[in-house]
Amino acid sequence: MEIASRIIAALAGLLHIWIFVMESVLWLRPAIHRRFGITDIKQAELMKNVFYNQGFYNLFLAIGALYGAICFNTHPMFAPAIMVFACLCGAGLALLSSRRTMARAAIIQGLPPLIAVICFVLYMRGM
Repeated sequence: MEIASRIIAALAGLLHIWIFVMESVLWLRPAIHRRFGITDIKQAELMKNVFYNQGFYNLFLAIGALYGAICFNTHPMFAPAIMVFACLCGAGLALLSSRRTMARAAIIQGLPPLIAVICFVLYMRGM
């Protein structure tokens, strides 16, 4: 279960990097901001700074998940805790609670970290 939790946490981290790129780098591309329910370019321009900020939130989650997954055994005193913390931050839950129409995106963003945490708990219980 250790390997499963690390792999799934790393995949969640990579997903958060992609979300960072969409929100902070590619935001003004129509195909990108439409994914977030923003269809008007003027509205996208007005929201650019908000999504830029939000993208960095996702980047920091990615760093925590990836660092924990990669350094799990080399820094066993804190890397697993950082990985679990990054996975428990609840980005998918926050997305779902803010906008029900984003349920699919919330599941895509929230399910891998949840599975990683469940695998980690099973690993800690010796299963």
